[in-house]
Amino acid sequence: MGDDFDLADAYAVETPDDNRDLYARWAATYESGFIADNGYRYHLGVAGAFLDAVARADGPVLDVGCGTGLVGEVLRADPRFPGVLDGLDISPEMLDEARMKATADGSPVYAGLHLGDLTATLGLPEAAYGGVTSCGTFTHGHVGPDAFDELYRIARPGALFAIGVNPDHYVVHGFADRFAADVAAGTITEPTVRRVPTYGSGPNVDVLSPVTVFRLA
Repeated sequence: MGDDFDLADAYAVETPDDNRDLYARWAATYESGFIADNGYRYHLGVAGAFLDAVARADGPVLDVGCGTGLVGEVLRADPRFPGVLDGLDISPEMLDEARMKATADGSPVYAGLHLGDLTATLGLPEAAYGGVTSCGTFTHGHVGPDAFDELYRIARPGALFAIGVNPDHYVVHGFADRFAADVAAGTITEPTVRRVPTYGSGPNVDVLSPVTVFRLA
């Protein structure tokens, strides 16, 4: 793997260490390269789905797999956002990029940034968050549906979730079944699923990806 990265590189990862290695080398050019070259816009759909359902009580919010801060920038720029936003990512280098993001008034996009691996227990307290967003983190080789056990632990009852999952993996890798089981168990409300554009240009311009919106019961 050279210095130019693409979707094939991202989907080739298999372990948390693979993720750390990829994003350590990709972080500095992630937005200027991959995001710009593909007109990436999935983060707009995830943030938009959250903002369309959010209430003032749904804070603070945790942006899971925040990367360089794409979702966070959109959330914090919207007057509907309830205030405090934290970010979580497995890559220190991606968090360094997110740390440089600021709002129009110069304040940091993220009030707190946390290093964490969703395949393990997070160093965050129970019932800490009133909202959870995630874009592109839940996919094969990154994080599977078992990680929701930990996200439910750190979320408050009634917390709003807006979760973007790779469309090729949503059913095949068990995300749809996980959400259905959680509804049946009374853990979450019945989700709404919005299909939003993933890219604005390139060979995948017609791809629509799901954003699943629900609340913790």
